[in-house]
Amino acid sequence: MKALLLKAPRQLEIADLPAAPLQAGQVRVRVRKVGVCGSDYSSVAGKLPFTRYPIVPGHEACGDVMECSGDTPFRIGERVVIHPILGDRDDPVFARGDVHHCDSTEVLGVVSRNGAYAQEVVVEDYMLRPAPAGVDDETAAMVEPVAVAVRALNRGALSRGERVLVLGAGNIGLLLIQAARALGAGRVVVTDLAPSRLRLAETLGVDEAVDVRGGFPAERFEKSFDLVIDGVGNEQTVADAVVACRRGGRIVVYGVPPGEIRFPLKTAFAKDLTLATSRLYDADFSTALRLVSEGRIRTHPLITHRVALEDAPELIGRILDGSEAAIKVMITP
Repeated sequence: MKALLLKAPRQLEIADLPAAPLQAGQVRVRVRKVGVCGSDYSSVAGKLPFTRYPIVPGHEACGDVMECSGDTPFRIGERVVIHPILGDRDDPVFARGDVHHCDSTEVLGVVSRNGAYAQEVVVEDYMLRPAPAGVDDETAAMVEPVAVAVRALNRGALSRGERVLVLGAGNIGLLLIQAARALGAGRVVVTDLAPSRLRLAETLGVDEAVDVRGGFPAERFEKSFDLVIDGVGNEQTVADAVVACRRGGRIVVYGVPPGEIRFPLKTAFAKDLTLATSRLYDADFSTALRLVSEGRIRTHPLITHRVALEDAPELIGRILDGSEAAIKVMITP
């Protein structure tokens, strides 16, 4: 089968790989569409210390069941969405649905298990969900990043009518503003440094898109939001979130911090704030699947590039070099 093999940092190339044999409880999936995630760029760039080379990246995918081993609930030809977290079936944490909290947790195509930048991929049967009827393949492939957005909102305990500030209008941020609205937010504001992303956010129903190239408007936004979701995760954005939260408000950080950061604990204490982090998601994709099935989340406007498998390495290289800007790249194997 044809696949994109990441042999070492910045060495992503087309390879002809043998089909992996199935073990009990595994399913072979023919990949229809696979999206490029921020973690994929980090793996390609050599910035993830836990990525083991060589590896086939890719975890935002949908496809068709080709073959099953053992007693699984899936049938040949069924269209499925991949829930890409691998965990230990015997772990009590796994059994209660918190697969992302298993000590053995890893993401398909990111650590050691070959992913979906390929014509086919082998996954555990617990990693599949039926694709919603009537939802196109590209949208189905984006259920996984929608689940990231939904989980961040759940960690923030969003209530109907609340005011939400999203820091960062990247792929997840643009899904977050839509999910927040769909789940009942009364006012949604997003910030970013890129005018093009802010313009896109405006078309997706945000109440205000704020250009922060000149700095965060701390004075105007002070104590203005019930929930602030930080997709950047650096020291400045966390401090901005503390300023923007009302007394008793909540902050959720899903952006991966670049290193250890200082947190303004005294100010947060004085405002009685709640700080939560949001990494990955649990086994329940039902809300994400429902939102895309109902058309409450628009994914197509986020897809800036559509490429065949063989054209992806060059495009990903240009994006990493900064010579081309992208929000979501969608690959057809």
